[in-house]
Amino acid sequence: MSVNLDAIGLTGIYAAEAELAATESNITNASNANYSAETATLAVLPGSNGAGAGVEVVGTQRAEAPFLAAQINGVQADQNYNQALSQATSAAENYLTPSSGTNLGTDFQNLIDAYSNLAATPADPTVRTSVIAAATTLANDVGSLNTNLAAAAAGNLAQLGGLVSQVNGLSQQMAALNAEIQAAQPGNAGDAALLDQRDALANQLAGLIGATTDSAGNVTVGGIALVSGANALTLATTGSGSSTGLEVAFAQGSLPVQPTQIGGTIGGVLAAAASLQQLQTNVQNFATAMANAVNGVQQAGFGLDGSTGVPLFLLPTAPGGSITLNPAITPDNLAAAATAAGVPGDGSNAAAVVALASAVGLDSAFPGSTLGQAFNQIAADFGTTVSSASNNQQQASSTLSSLQQLKSSITGVSLNDQLSLMIEYQNALEAAGRAVQAASDMTTFLIQELNQ
Repeated sequence: MSVNLDAIGLTGIYAAEAELAATESNITNASNANYSAETATLAVLPGSNGAGAGVEVVGTQRAEAPFLAAQINGVQADQNYNQALSQATSAAENYLTPSSGTNLGTDFQNLIDAYSNLAATPADPTVRTSVIAAATTLANDVGSLNTNLAAAAAGNLAQLGGLVSQVNGLSQQMAALNAEIQAAQPGNAGDAALLDQRDALANQLAGLIGATTDSAGNVTVGGIALVSGANALTLATTGSGSSTGLEVAFAQGSLPVQPTQIGGTIGGVLAAAASLQQLQTNVQNFATAMANAVNGVQQAGFGLDGSTGVPLFLLPTAPGGSITLNPAITPDNLAAAATAAGVPGDGSNAAAVVALASAVGLDSAFPGSTLGQAFNQIAADFGTTVSSASNNQQQASSTLSSLQQLKSSITGVSLNDQLSLMIEYQNALEAAGRAVQAASDMTTFLIQELNQ
């Protein structure tokens, strides 16, 4: 059985050089989180009569953990979603229930307390002034809260344009990479690098909009394609305010993406805007219910000047507006008496306002609650949204860290292992070189012998 020592040695050199190149690349990129360790793929070259003729470098293979990668992208989307939701709602919660302890619930109670004093001393001008002051504070705080919530929702949605542009840019990069990967020779080092880049883009798209990417690089959001092979579709915003949405443009038209299908940062932004808008609606309904209740009693009574039918608050005249103090209200026309004959000593109408504090169902959204309880429930419900988002974000962050560590143990680079492999491959290179030298020496010897 003949052995081609020269071929074995030469192919061994090529194989060792390919292995060393992969090892050097691994060591160089050891700190790159998006890099997957590479190895040279070798195959035996068959020779005549069953003898081996060396090895062939088939290509470069990268370490992969596709199931973990998909899990990481999903958890990344959850973390970013809840982070965006938590940031926006936490800021709004500070408007709703400031750390100072003063909120619409305490403002309403202060107004009730002022009316209680008025019921006891209906002719006292100082007490009457204090009622108007309490009503002014309440109306102003309602207006400020309404303005702050509207601004927070609008500011939150203002991010969408930039985020959508990022998604479109990444989608275009993904489509371009898909084209390069399709054109590349499978198994070469450049192909592995392109796949690493594509994985990184898939993770970014998941974090931005909750997109999923298959093994061919096709990207979808809620089943709607963003990238199909080498073609990237365009994501766009639609509507404004509470009707803001997203759509994907096709050659034949566009397809809306339902909010429930959107994850990542964009999903969190949309969810936060919806929560803020709902909170603003709840606050407006509460304030309107309170104003209607107080006005109903106030307008039925009589002031020191004998006037009646003067409301304490003015209701909003446009959607999204807020209650305001009636500029026509004065200490003299503040109605403490239930009848004209009762002026000035009758405080029963003021007492009727005080009784509103214990009346249930004034805010129709909370039929079994008083106004104070209704506001507390609004605050508690929104607080649950805030705490849930924060807890979910922390849990996702912890899970993400664990998954990334697990993936790194599979696809990452161990410098100790790579240095050991480098020594092994250098020894293999040296051995292959000696085999070539031995084949050359034998050939030289045989030629010399034949020439004698």
